Amino acid sequence: MAKPNQSYEGMTGLILLGLAMMVIGGLVAGLCTLGGVVNFAKWGDSSLLLIAITGYAILFGGMVIVGGVSAYGLWKHRNRFRGEPRTLENAYVVACTAVDKQTGETIYYWRDYPDPLVYYVRLREPSGKENEYETGREVFETIMEGARGTALCQGQWLSRFEAYRGDATPHVARGSEWEPRERTSR
Repeated sequence: MAKPNQSYEGMTGLILLGLAMMVIGGLVAGLCTLGGVVNFAKWGDSSLLLIAITGYAILFGGMVIVGGVSAYGLWKHRNRFRGEPRTLENAYVVACTAVDKQTGETIYYWRDYPDPLVYYVRLREPSGKENEYETGREVFETIMEGARGTALCQGQWLSRFEAYRGDATPHVARGSEWEPRERTSR
């Protein structure tokens, strides 16, 4: 199964391929069209115009690739919160991040910061898979890094998180295993 970053790298590669095709096709089409018109006017030979048609085909092929990948990216972004609601039991909160929507800056003291902010929570499932979810301020205020609980997600949207109460939460730095401190009574 492909990782999400691999699909993004593939899309980036397609965009670069399309841009390269547009540059090369545009140069070939432009130069061969100008040269072909002069060549046809002087000697009646249209061989450069046939090469120009190939350049135009490459140019338009690159435009189709760039346009298709861009449309797919916009479609994926627009539908990122769609999908079946799913419940993640025993989800571990790896990170909570508030980001200024206008500047893209990470905001550490977000409680007093004016809107618009976007709130992200990275969760680790019991299987070890990690995903980042966007959430609202109301849910974000109830989540703490290092907590375990039940998460309700739909697509890439975290609509609810209920932390487990009373039990100790294992910490990642300790190997995800909670080891109680030994009591020493001296």
